Amino acid sequence: MSRQFIYHMRGLSKTYPGGKQVLNNIHLSFYPDAKIGVLGVNGAGKSTLLNLITGMLQPVAGSVQRHSGLKLGKYSQHSADQLPYDKSPLEYIESMNKEKFPDKDVQFWRAQLGRFGLSGAHQTAPIRTLSDGLRNRVVFSQLAMENPHILLLDEPTNHLDMSSIDALANAIKDFEGGVVIVSHDFRLISQVANELWEVKDRKIVNLTKQDISIQDYKKILMNNSAEAMERAKLTAKTS
Repeated sequence: MSRQFIYHMRGLSKTYPGGKQVLNNIHLSFYPDAKIGVLGVNGAGKSTLLNLITGMLQPVAGSVQRHSGLKLGKYSQHSADQLPYDKSPLEYIESMNKEKFPDKDVQFWRAQLGRFGLSGAHQTAPIRTLSDGLRNRVVFSQLAMENPHILLLDEPTNHLDMSSIDALANAIKDFEGGVVIVSHDFRLISQVANELWEVKDRKIVNLTKQDISIQDYKKILMNNSAEAMERAKLTAKTS
């Protein structure tokens, strides 16, 4: 897929039942090789944005243009709960992809799991016996096998230890397609994102175009938090 636009949102708005508007008049575009970190406080609309991109949610206004061959892959915080717990990772990934790759042997499937740091006895143990972090590695392995053009990752570091986060970062950097990551893990964002979006006040701001780095963003949050604490102290003194 060439480096022309792969996805455009034009004037998109989303309002939930009861009248709560989460996003208003959103304009954004991204390209096949984009690595985008999506930032913002809880409840700002980050997950809503991902669900609008996939089509799981429909906007109340606006339009979407997407490449006709665009294939999306999505990870959510609940993806690991949908794995077949009675199977091993090796059995699972082979069963999911054997029809597409009938000539591949067991070493191929082992290597695919190994790319995401799942090795040794963990590959053949029942998924139900694995930790949350290892189950997430199984999910990432399968997502990569689906060969999407764009990966959408919603809080992918939940339940991951530091080595798992580093393995995920390396896999994202090696992935040739685009990635849109919603995460509070600034360490992951700093390793993989070449563009930063902030969801705030029902809008999406491209921080990168404002020359705001992830380090700058952290400082802004810290300053805002300190100012909020000072205001709270003053309010307490005058009440």
